[in-house]
Amino acid sequence: MGYVLFISGEKLKESTDKNLNVDNSILLPFVREAQKLYVETALGTDLTQHLKDEIIAVTWAGADKTLVDEYVGDMLPGYSLYHALPYLRFKVENGNIYSKTSETGSALSTEEAQHFREEVLNTASYYRERLIDYIRNNISSFPEYSTNSGADVSPTTENYYAGMNLERPEQGTELTLRDFLSAGD
Repeated sequence: MGYVLFISGEKLKESTDKNLNVDNSILLPFVREAQKLYVETALGTDLTQHLKDEIIAVTWAGADKTLVDEYVGDMLPGYSLYHALPYLRFKVENGNIYSKTSETGSALSTEEAQHFREEVLNTASYYRERLIDYIRNNISSFPEYSTNSGADVSPTTENYYAGMNLERPEQGTELTLRDFLSAGD
């Protein structure tokens, strides 16, 4: 059995500004990657697996269907595009990396491409925040959200990352600015 994706290649193309002539075989691995990195970490392993099982059995309805169609379906195309963008310009074959060029357009500079990716990431992050809020406001509809254990991925309610982690290292210890300043000594 193949990997269960929450969106199709067509949904990805419809939801982003990808040119419709990009082959799905190029796009779908990035949907899978984004699903693992962003959907599973937002939903947790158990809820993600529950939704996949519902999709396979064609029994998803109600809150599960709303979650996948309206929240995951809005979020996943952006993250998939974010991860696909660097690879759409390059092709890896027989140990070489080739850069694709176009006869009708001009390539973006590195700075322009990075800015474009950041805009895509910002939009996807907005939709992920909405997904997390939906689950938190409808927690009774998703019992699998809180049943993760062991090696399962537990869901996070944190969405945005600002580049600095200020979590406490262990219970009972306080993290202060002095800890950061003395870390360089």
